[in-house]
This record gives sequence, C-alpha cells and structure tokens, in this order.
Amino acid sequence: MMKAGVVSNLAAYEATTPEAFRHGMRRLAGACTIITSANGSGASEGWVGLAATALSSVTADPPRLLVCVNRNVWAHKAITASGVLAVNVLGKAQESILGRFSGAGICAPEEKFHVGNWRTGVTGAPLLGEALVSFDCAVTETIAASTHDIFLADVLEVHAQDNVVDPLIYFNGTFLG
Repeated sequence: MMKAGVVSNLAAYEATTPEAFRHGMRRLAGACTIITSANGSGASEGWVGLAATALSSVTADPPRLLVCVNRNVWAHKAITASGVLAVNVLGKAQESILGRFSGAGICAPEEKFHVGNWRTGVTGAPLLGEALVSFDCAVTETIAASTHDIFLADVLEVHAQDNVVDPLIYFNGTFLG
C-alpha cells in the first residue's frame, strides 16, 4: 500500500516530456512484429498490417494478448471493424518484410503482402508462414488510451516454428538479430 505522503508529493510533479519518454523507451528491447487484420472481404486484397513492438501477453488461461495501435493508422480501422487481428513475431530473416509495414512505408499499402508466405488464419487475418510464431486472435475488449487503443484479444490459434533462431529485436533505434 502506498503511503499518503508519497501520493501528495507526486501531485507536484508533471509528467515527463514525450521526447524523454521516447528516449527512455528506446532502451527497452522489443520483439518485432507485424500486426495484421482483414477488412472483412475475405480476400487478400482486404488485408492490412503495421509494424509494432507495443504488445504483451496478458494471461495464459485464457490465452490473451494486448496490442496497442495508433488510431490514425489504417490498420486500426480494420481491426475495429472486423474484431480480429494476428500477431506475427519476426526473426532476423524477415527484417526486409518488416520494412514494408513500418512507418517509413517503403511500398504502397496494397503491395505490403506481395513478399512472404502469407495465408489466411481462422479469423481471416493474414499469418506469415515464416514468422517465428503467429497468434490468430479475436478482439474481446478495446480500451482507449490517449492516441492509441489497447486491444485485448483472445488467442484462437498459435502457429509456432520448431527451429527458433535469431529473433528480430528492436533496441535503441536498431534492429538486432
């Protein structure tokens, strides 16, 4: 339990700056993922995706993840409309695929899925066959958090590679693997 004096002292402090926060978060290594969804058409032309490191396991029973997505990206609209998403965790060998889904956007949105072995998961979301692991999920709850939404998603299927080597990690602005 927190002491009353601590709480009253915290009121005198303002939140850190976004720049200082981003600088600090660069010191937190994160798995590189491609979050995908489908706009409901059932065809690969309706697939959307974005590169992300803002996700976490919530519980194992039931299997549940949380995924944070900026409301301004097109994939957010598809996730909200369809209620499904997939988390594709990448290895070093998929770094070039990740670039297609990053904010830098090295290709047009309709070309993102032209590289890699993509298939449709049980939810309709795209799964990358070469991913270290793919989690196919149904969104169960959405929580507003400033510029982002936190999607709580139940994992319906897990597709994992047996020979896991060289995960792709993002640390201090650099990809490691």
